[in-house]
Amino acid sequence: MVLTILNRIYNSSYFPHAYIPHIVIGIVAVVVLHALTQGRRTSRDRDLHARTVLLTGAFSSSLGITLLQELAKRGAHVVCLTEKKLDDPRVTIMVSLVRAATGNENIWAEQCNLEDLTSVRGFCTRFLTGDAGADGMSKEEKERQKEALPPGASAPADQRLDAIVFAHEYKHIGFFWGSGAEDEKSRERLSLGSFLMTTMLLPALLVAPVERDIRIVNVVNPFYAAAAGPGFTDPSFKPRSGSTFLLEGTRSLRSIILTRHLQRILDALPSPQAPPTNATDASGGVRVVSSKVQKSNIVAVSVSPGVSKVDTVAPLIGAVWGASDGERVERRSALGIILYILLQPLLRIFTKSPTSSIQSILHALFLPTPFKSLALGIAEAEALAEAEAAAEKAKKEGKDPVPEEKPKTLKKPVFKEVLKPGALYSECAVVQLRVPTQGKDVEKAEEKKGDSKEGRKKGVKEREKAQDAGKEAVDGPIELEDDGEYGGEDVGRRVWEAYEGALKLWEASVSKAAGSGKEKGKEAKQ
Repeated sequence: MVLTILNRIYNSSYFPHAYIPHIVIGIVAVVVLHALTQGRRTSRDRDLHARTVLLTGAFSSSLGITLLQELAKRGAHVVCLTEKKLDDPRVTIMVSLVRAATGNENIWAEQCNLEDLTSVRGFCTRFLTGDAGADGMSKEEKERQKEALPPGASAPADQRLDAIVFAHEYKHIGFFWGSGAEDEKSRERLSLGSFLMTTMLLPALLVAPVERDIRIVNVVNPFYAAAAGPGFTDPSFKPRSGSTFLLEGTRSLRSIILTRHLQRILDALPSPQAPPTNATDASGGVRVVSSKVQKSNIVAVSVSPGVSKVDTVAPLIGAVWGASDGERVERRSALGIILYILLQPLLRIFTKSPTSSIQSILHALFLPTPFKSLALGIAEAEALAEAEAAAEKAKKEGKDPVPEEKPKTLKKPVFKEVLKPGALYSECAVVQLRVPTQGKDVEKAEEKKGDSKEGRKKGVKEREKAQDAGKEAVDGPIELEDDGEYGGEDVGRRVWEAYEGALKLWEASVSKAAGSGKEKGKEAKQ
């Protein structure tokens, strides 16, 4: 039937036989262009069974729900944070669908509004105290599960985190032709929510076993390059222009610099070498991870998925279909919705789909760290040592060694690429981003205070020598190495201090609002 219809169309006098080559070339060009704009796909994969991932933005963006599905397919225990109530049909139905589609029952939702200071503190407190741990169950559910366990069985471990993915800051905020005060407030509070949650959950990550591979992935929007100019050296980090692209770019660039500075802090903290091993190399020395490659088992990276059709273009032109997104009501534009529908052919060619957008995030989660590459080398050395010992034992006993007992090289995958701590990833590769540094007058002022770059480098070298010698770290302030990446340690420290200052102002405003609310309540009772 179908072939008959196609045959009649082809033999019809209306079919442009003379333009068949042009049509074929046009179709091929569109297909190739679409493949190029979708970006690279990760060639890595990883078994995530028994690993716990904390995911934000899972129910508020297409990227989040697609990422949740991919993590669930690989067996990860995923805890999704949502600003909606847990009995909301949009949450319960989505969790049920993901569980049914992937066959993974270890998918949970926890209520936490990242624009609400009290909500963020409440979730982190529940997590740290065990009332709502990484297993996603409430305290009552845990008690019921413990009672149902057979004698001798143990309950699942609480407070375990193998990865934190902040995907809530990727979705675009603001119209193409302008951004209001509410949009700017949402940008600031979402960033501060990520900063507060990171600092509050960091103690739980630091006490984790040193051989555990922990990753913090901060997903940012693709407009960071628009803010990487001289204006970013302003201590307040407020863009001079009201352009939506510049405002979004500033938010993205601040997150990138903050993530890099967080990695500097993690690397500077005294911690034992990992992975611990007794394997030796050819020279007879104990093989350890080089401090120049990686110093902490916690790796923080930023990821820019690119321009998404749903999460970037649609909010940019006001083509929002839902009425609200949690507490923040998204503005809709009838013209934007019409324009979004008319531009669908071009958007499907030149912008990314959710599946293509998450490839860089998966790449950052799947890439092996320097610790893992070293562990494979250690395994190979141990296998060769055992084979050589068996061969020598056979010779002493006067027996010919069996061919299978001869030393062989352990068959293992050769990792040519490892995850770079603190880096920015886009299109499954590291992005080299140049951020302007401060002027000479500021550097001179710092030198007078005794906090010059030479002093910091000297302190870092002394600390590395002490660690290499097996000595304990010297007491005193932690010295951060200035690697010069993304503005260096100075710009990173100033961004960190800007976050701390903004967080204090937010806390003060919340306390003031709570105090005024109590006073009004007392007056009403009187």
